[in-house]
Amino acid sequence: KRSTRIFITAKDVEVLMGCKKSKASQIVQKVNKLAKEKGKEPFPSGKANKFLFSDVFSIPMEEVDRVLNKEKEV
Repeated sequence: KRSTRIFITAKDVEVLMGCKKSKASQIVQKVNKLAKEKGKEPFPSGKANKFLFSDVFSIPMEEVDRVLNKEKEV
């Protein structure tokens, strides 16, 4: 299955990067700030573009989608 979500949340970042909630929230904010700097519309609070996140942190999209899909199964 492929994920249909185009955003990640702090909870997703916690799982992907093995960090705590506060750090994950900072990462989401950083990705949104970067999107804005690139002239793109940032996501609403608490969400960030999963493609930009994947690119910035060099995490393969397959791994990001795996975490997002695992959430659906629960």
